[in-house]
Amino acid sequence: MLQEPTPEAPLPFGRYQLIRRIGAGGMGEVFLAREGGAAPRACVVKKVLPNLVANRAFVGRFLDEAKVVVRLKHPHIARVYAMGDVDGEYYLSMEYVQGKTVSRFTRRLRDRKVDMPLGIALLLAEKVCEGLEYAHLARDENGAPLHLVHRDLSPANVCISYKGEVKIIDFGAAQSTLKEEQTAPRVVIGNLTYMAPEQAKKQIVDGRADVYSCGVMLWELIAGHALPQKGDPIERWRKAANPSWEAPSRLNAAVPKDVDEVILKALKKSPDERYPTAAAFAEALRRARQRHAPDLTERDLGELLSRVFAKEKQGEDAVLYEAVYGKTLIELKDKTRRVQVVPPTALAFEHTAVLAPADFLPSDQEITDPGRDDPTASGEGTPTPARDPRETKPLEVGAAVNATRTSFGVTFEGADEPRFVERSLIQEIEAVDGPDEYQSDPEADTSAYGTGTSAWKKALLFAGVFLGATGLGFLAVWLALR
Repeated sequence: MLQEPTPEAPLPFGRYQLIRRIGAGGMGEVFLAREGGAAPRACVVKKVLPNLVANRAFVGRFLDEAKVVVRLKHPHIARVYAMGDVDGEYYLSMEYVQGKTVSRFTRRLRDRKVDMPLGIALLLAEKVCEGLEYAHLARDENGAPLHLVHRDLSPANVCISYKGEVKIIDFGAAQSTLKEEQTAPRVVIGNLTYMAPEQAKKQIVDGRADVYSCGVMLWELIAGHALPQKGDPIERWRKAANPSWEAPSRLNAAVPKDVDEVILKALKKSPDERYPTAAAFAEALRRARQRHAPDLTERDLGELLSRVFAKEKQGEDAVLYEAVYGKTLIELKDKTRRVQVVPPTALAFEHTAVLAPADFLPSDQEITDPGRDDPTASGEGTPTPARDPRETKPLEVGAAVNATRTSFGVTFEGADEPRFVERSLIQEIEAVDGPDEYQSDPEADTSAYGTGTSAWKKALLFAGVFLGATGLGFLAVWLALR
């Protein structure tokens, strides 16, 4: 077993120095690393699990992604520097973005009962659309369009740096003409909460699906209402395929009507009724922002993020300096040095996948969301065309619908606790159930990140055993005295 890397004793890996092991994902281990050269830089290196190298589907998708993501060079897309192998070990290296995901940011604001300013939300979505437009227009080395679509845009896949830079951090589920390995017909990849209806129905999608996802994210930010992320997968799939939206102002009276209109157009069920391109959506957002927050800039966004994550930023600044320069700041305290730094890119290329039952037939017909009865069969509802009666077949009661995490076409057990994923890592990236307070003290209870749930379960179990034993003791005494 290799020694654990430290800033004082990094492990060499090709042109990288592995500084800290910051977690494990479905596809392998994740490291904070330093790339050498005249101007050393911090990055994230993800090493593939050895047992996956023999998996044809995994390697095929891995190589497909390499053809796509290394081409993307835009200020609003986090860079993937390289994908390859070092002595037979596959890896990918990604930009180190010092900041937080939008999901972490909004959760911290909600915890502090602070609304996201309207201008900040509009600016954030505008910059996301600029990055999407670049990706949608990307071409290969011969000038042919890649027809790239993200397909998994959500607050967990957009991050903000402390400088106010907005970056899409993962095109790992992207659809592209370069891909040779395709997603299985029964599998839909992506976050159902933010998924476009046509994608939920397994139709061929284009950039307007990403416009829809960005619209959902913006609706959530402006309405001030957190959308559900859990629940019965089949029910969530139904809602994704047949969405119904109300104006954000219904939940947040401060939202101007013109902003309602901009968002609701992006959320139209039919792609033909949405903005035709991400650029068109970005322009509508820019005009709205200039009307309602004309002086706001990315600097304001960065300052707000830095304020609400002030303690985290202080520790991350010190650790990042140590990682890049291999030196410890004089004022750096020991407890701060040991802060766990998990960049937003650490879980890139890992996504949620929903596996439908074997008898589910995906189709391009309006009625074919999973498990939905034909409304015309009972004489209720709006008539909907269906050319094949099998398309309207409801799911059997108790039919298995599995939600799992997937990397490059390979799924891993457990939707909430994937077999190879450290829960603390998921917590840091996606802000899954747990306390939001920062801990820099190495002696503090580290169960607060990720293992708190199991700690509570253990405490309840011990309490139950204690109370049960006490009750049995009293019962024995009572019987003896009778």
